[in-house]
Amino acid sequence: MNKMPKTYNFIDFPPLTEEQKLEISELSKMKESEIDTSDIPENTLSNGQFYYANALKIKKEKISTHIDIDNLEWLKSVGKGYQTRLNGVIRWARMNGCPIAQM
Repeated sequence: MNKMPKTYNFIDFPPLTEEQKLEISELSKMKESEIDTSDIPENTLSNGQFYYANALKIKKEKISTHIDIDNLEWLKSVGKGYQTRLNGVIRWARMNGCPIAQM
């Protein structure tokens, strides 16, 4: 059975209203120190992962593959979690239209 993987629309937001566009325009003219961000939770993500991708409970599948040693060293260069970083790189490439070519 050739089952198609489930796809997720992460950034499927409706278009901005004119009122929202005006608000963004006004905010862009302000200094950062003048903008009240007290109602926004602090961003504690320092590992470069997408919050919305991490928040989803996407099923994982264990695989075995080969990876070029320089790419593996790069993924491991900041410590533990290289497999999560690899998944994040692949997700970013997919979400940003990176083409898949047969080699």
